[in-house]
Amino acid sequence: MEIYICTIVLISLFALVELRCKLTNVEYKFMYSILYVLIVLQIGLRWETGTDWMSYYNNFQDTVDIDIVLVNSVIGFEIGYGFFTFLIRSLTNNYTIFLLFHAIIYYYLIFQANKKLSPFPFLSLLLFYVTNIGVLGSNRQLLALAICLYSLKFAIERKAVKFFILVFIAFLFHTTAIIFIVYYFLYRDLKKYQIISVLLLAFIIGKTSLPNVLFSGVGNFLGGASLSKVDVYSEIGTGGDSLTLVGLIRRLLYFILFFVNYDAIVSKFKEYKILFNGFLFGLCFYFLFSSSLTILVNRGSLYFNVMEVFLIASQLLLFTVKADRKYIVLIVFAYSIYLFFQSISVYSDLFLPYKGIFINTEYKRNLY
Repeated sequence: MEIYICTIVLISLFALVELRCKLTNVEYKFMYSILYVLIVLQIGLRWETGTDWMSYYNNFQDTVDIDIVLVNSVIGFEIGYGFFTFLIRSLTNNYTIFLLFHAIIYYYLIFQANKKLSPFPFLSLLLFYVTNIGVLGSNRQLLALAICLYSLKFAIERKAVKFFILVFIAFLFHTTAIIFIVYYFLYRDLKKYQIISVLLLAFIIGKTSLPNVLFSGVGNFLGGASLSKVDVYSEIGTGGDSLTLVGLIRRLLYFILFFVNYDAIVSKFKEYKILFNGFLFGLCFYFLFSSSLTILVNRGSLYFNVMEVFLIASQLLLFTVKADRKYIVLIVFAYSIYLFFQSISVYSDLFLPYKGIFINTEYKRNLY
């Protein structure tokens, strides 16, 4: 527990310095590097901590030749992740080394994307850490998410080839990443009536059978592992993790905040457009599938809900007086503690206490 809290406190202090002081480029890079190394070591040196531990651990130990990679790509482990695992497994059978490589790549992409997508990188990094700690262990989708976020700068710069290549690579790590393609078309201003109309239409369609038909059609088109996953998701339907009323209310409150401040923030931070539209698309995605394919919302919404961290950080552009920003950071710090516990609430026993190769090594965690 102390490991997580100390990390949250440190990032919060850096966020406070960022908002209160004018940092030189060297100072900023030094602080950013400290956090990168700290978080990479924390996540890379964990042991039996996080979701899906045994499935990924066993997959790593079993991936001893290319044939296994090809077989796994049919039954659920995408071929990109399979080759990534095989490459490291060919060098070592030490799972900690694999986790370190995974953390180095994942957080490098996240930290690089964060600098482009946030006017206050330390603040958004704090929010990213606490809101995504609960999916730690979802190795394939985390790498896919990181690649997608990194690709956003090419969508903003209208470099289509680079953007689509990166999304395709992310797709090879987790099938759900294909939905990220929509971001290339979201770097635009939408009229307020268009935004409301799209939300209402998504809500109405979500109450029909059309989302199921559309989802099955996409699976048939992609084939292979994608079709297999579509079948599984369709059978599960709404039998996956429940989507709570609290979650919906939070999304709507966020939407109102981001929507009301849209014009004022876009004038100062152009990237806000694609962030807001991504969040809007995620809300539509929620309305479309929350009544029929709950598990799809849980898996696919990650690529849109993550925009919350950058959008919330962007709100501080409205506070021009540095003294005011200080109090906002204190509020965000308190809120981040709440978000941390909410993030791990479903599987808190897999995160508390933190267990690593040097910390709490004697602790016995039930992984079955």
